[in-house]
Amino acid sequence: MKKITVYRFILLLSLFCLALQSCKKKKEEDPYADVKGHYFSIRQFAQDEWQTFHGQAFTILKTVRENKKTDSSYTTSDTLNWGNIFKTFFETEISDRKFLGQYTYSQFDDNQEGSRNFYYKANDDDMFTQKLLITVDQVNNKVRGIYIETFKKTLWGETKQNLYYAPMKTIQIQTDEKPMVGARKYKVVQYYFMR
Repeated sequence: MKKITVYRFILLLSLFCLALQSCKKKKEEDPYADVKGHYFSIRQFAQDEWQTFHGQAFTILKTVRENKKTDSSYTTSDTLNWGNIFKTFFETEISDRKFLGQYTYSQFDDNQEGSRNFYYKANDDDMFTQKLLITVDQVNNKVRGIYIETFKKTLWGETKQNLYYAPMKTIQIQTDEKPMVGARKYKVVQYYFMR
């Protein structure tokens, strides 16, 4: 009788341990745990710029050139639709760990201009963000400009973008769409900061 109780106890204890173990959340393994390094974050840079300049009122000249026709208008920093601009730039983000090793990184100085350049080039032609160039001042390390090239190919055609941001001077978004059917569309939207 005692042997049956001991076996029953061991069986119940084993079942309890199995149940407890299955209730624990299985730790997700990080597939990038052994990958070292990081890439420049457009999101973090934009957040820093926003925190620095948010609340300052200034005039912005917006020009839109589309199919050889140009339109321009004035707006202000507090009425501009920043969401669309941020979205366009945020889509180019490469700082996520999944992108490590997918870009060739190089750095070069332009002593004549007093700038230091950080260049990321995609190793694969199918990557959305193809090129990222950050130019900083050699003396104070402030960003002078960010240039980005993107490429997207679908069954319906291909789209290339050239994005440029010079802090508190210019934002430029060039879009070149080549559909499989229909006319090519080329559009340049530029924002000039009037400070």
